[in-house]
Amino acid sequence: MRSVTAFLIFLCCVGFIGCKPSSPCPRGQFLLKSQCVLCHPTCSECDGHELFECTTCGVDEDGQERFLHQGRCRTHCPRGLYPDRGHYACLPCIANCELCADGNICAKCREHYKLQNGVCQTASCNTGQVQDSDTGECIDCEMGCKTCSTEDPGICSSCVEGYFLFRHHCRRHCPQSTYEDWGRGVCLSCPAPCSDCRSNTRCLACQPGYFLNGGDCIKQCPSQTFSDSTGWLCQACHGSCQTCHGPRSSDCNLCLGGNPPLHGQCPLINCPLGQFYDGKRNNHNKALFQDVKK
Repeated sequence: MRSVTAFLIFLCCVGFIGCKPSSPCPRGQFLLKSQCVLCHPTCSECDGHELFECTTCGVDEDGQERFLHQGRCRTHCPRGLYPDRGHYACLPCIANCELCADGNICAKCREHYKLQNGVCQTASCNTGQVQDSDTGECIDCEMGCKTCSTEDPGICSSCVEGYFLFRHHCRRHCPQSTYEDWGRGVCLSCPAPCSDCRSNTRCLACQPGYFLNGGDCIKQCPSQTFSDSTGWLCQACHGSCQTCHGPRSSDCNLCLGGNPPLHGQCPLINCPLGQFYDGKRNNHNKALFQDVKK
């Protein structure tokens, strides 16, 4: 009982509820020069008729609830306080709370604090979370995000391991025309003239007008390859060709050793010096050699 009494005395001293000695005047009036004078219309009891001299509040003549704070009977309590209808006074929220409906549970914490189970704690959100600027509560970022925007948790600024940042979103795999930079966890654009790539040095497909040769995009295919325009690839010539034109790998322009092809193809036989291969007399796959006349 003593603790309750002490708490009420504390509220009186700081002005949360009204405390005044017994007065000869009726409720809503105060003594001025031996006469009872009406309080300000917003006050239930007062020390004077001014707005800031209220000592207790309640429901005014218009039916409006009013709550005591710093000598005034207010319709709304300031931030950090809540309206207590038992005493018609503005009482403090719990520690570090900015908005509350009562003295036990917070609705919004002050800056640099986060809301957890109705209590304000020092803000320290986990990886993949961001502190809500309105409530102070830690909320989850979009899937795969390591850090994200305080304005929109769906806008990522970095990704957890195994995800790659592309246009403010974290993806498992980078889209076409980009490649995965594992060191930085981002999707980077393929270098021109690649249209798709595995890295900044290895192309998988080329822009129109370029042929893919190994991991490079080139305008003209090198020796011992031919340009396959259907797939825009440099295809290797047959092993018997020095140069070829396709569409088959055995369609040679020049044979190994510098001999011209026979019917577009080169034999797999290498004749000794001073001899040539006579394909016209090659019956039953038997090679005939002719001496070159001097």
